[in-house]
Amino acid sequence: MQSEHHETLFSIFSKTHPPDYLPDGTMTELSFAKTFLSSLDSRPLKLGPDYTANPKTVELNGPYTLPKMPTPFKRATQSGLVDEAAQKPSVLNVTLKSSRNPVLSLSLPSTDLGTTVLDFKQRVASDLKLGGTEKIRILYNKKPAGDVKTLKELIGDEPLQAGQELELGVMVMGYKEADVAKTEDSTMRDAEGETSIAQGPSGEEVLSAEEFWTDLKGFLVQRLRDEGKAGEVFDKFRGSWEKR
Repeated sequence: MQSEHHETLFSIFSKTHPPDYLPDGTMTELSFAKTFLSSLDSRPLKLGPDYTANPKTVELNGPYTLPKMPTPFKRATQSGLVDEAAQKPSVLNVTLKSSRNPVLSLSLPSTDLGTTVLDFKQRVASDLKLGGTEKIRILYNKKPAGDVKTLKELIGDEPLQAGQELELGVMVMGYKEADVAKTEDSTMRDAEGETSIAQGPSGEEVLSAEEFWTDLKGFLVQRLRDEGKAGEVFDKFRGSWEKR
């Protein structure tokens, strides 16, 4: 390949130079190379040794990457160019649904996109009257979602319209109606206990009873571990109260 290339150059050089230029009318490859290089040296240089290319006018050798747009890209619709950010609704109608035990369907209209998965769990726990959210799982596309994820992070780039219904799955691990009944009974007992305490004697009625003062004196003796000092404090306190 190299010899063919030299022969081509040689033939071109022979045609463009007069015969008397060639020594003895013959030329070898070596003599041709020397003569050809000497002819190049006689020509003026087009680029100097200190030449630098102007970056504004030089042709780029690599691909040119467009910068990021400061505003969201507007996509074409039937009504024209519409801003994607403007198309993203700020609220959605969410339905929390469970087809298994327990069967559940909670409708949450106008739910903000900043609502977290934990908020949904608390809503389910409140509706099912559960003691906590540890056994509750919220599913999106049949996959459990983390508690700190917001509704906006769940849907991601999914195209949604204002007023569109979004369904989230609900799964309660080890749900038993007996546990719920047990929780309800405990809550009712606590409420009854609080009611009975509130219905007992209070205020002046307690202070006028001798049992209160006996209990107070016993507390002072137990606390101070000195019956004489406890009696002195008790007498001063009761005397001050009765003289008020």
